[in-house]
Amino acid sequence: SPRLTPPMIGLGLIEQIAPADILAHADPDDRDGDGISGRPNIVRDELSGAVTLGRFGWKAQTASIRQQAADAFAGDIGISTPEMPKPWGDCTEAEKDCLAMPNGVQQRLGTAEAPPPVMDLVTFYSQNLAVPARRDIATPQVLAGKKQFYDMGCISCHTPKFVTIRGTPNKAQAFQLIWPYSDFLLHDMGEGLADGQRVGEATGSEWRTPPLWGIGLAATANGNAFYLHDGRARTLAEAILWHGGEGQKARDRFAGAAAADREALIKFLESL
Repeated sequence: SPRLTPPMIGLGLIEQIAPADILAHADPDDRDGDGISGRPNIVRDELSGAVTLGRFGWKAQTASIRQQAADAFAGDIGISTPEMPKPWGDCTEAEKDCLAMPNGVQQRLGTAEAPPPVMDLVTFYSQNLAVPARRDIATPQVLAGKKQFYDMGCISCHTPKFVTIRGTPNKAQAFQLIWPYSDFLLHDMGEGLADGQRVGEATGSEWRTPPLWGIGLAATANGNAFYLHDGRARTLAEAILWHGGEGQKARDRFAGAAAADREALIKFLESL
């Protein structure tokens, strides 16, 4: 199915959340009986070869920002990197004409179209895009919406906060209290949002909980506002109403709430 590009803000902070802190929210067998059974996507880090926690991408299929950048270079625009050295991107063996097309490899720069210095810069940029400051955080309607967000059960998946580890390479990202509103786990969101694609351990109906920070500025940043993995939702309310599976109960609480409570919750989201 189509994919929107996930927002790039705060990626460096997400990368510095301890895996154990994310895994602490996992409940794959729903032992507490709340209907929420988030589970990690355990993937192979193509850079180190290690089996580790995926935390980036719509299905948490990527372990690091550098790998995410290399995947995007290869899959989105067909540019080779040291991490993904094939210069034909995602062309298959059956696509002979595609494989035979000229590429941009320059031997003076190495065997990849985007050599290590380029990857270093793209990775650094991606790791350091800041999260925008919230707006209107103390207004009565936003505070009422925050209460609705908690009471409706949204925080069962959209975990409000984490603290980054102390020993980060970038000291500006060390031991920071952050508010991404995501547990970075996979959840079954029902057949309505399913795309039928298995990615790593994620089934066709499972999606990583997307962080909500910055979502209130989506229209400002993009010139338009489309939500969910494929952009089908034109408003935040539509995005909520598309929730199924593990999100069905929260969705139904939102749908059944008084208009003022629904509007307050949307205002809270717009403040993020």
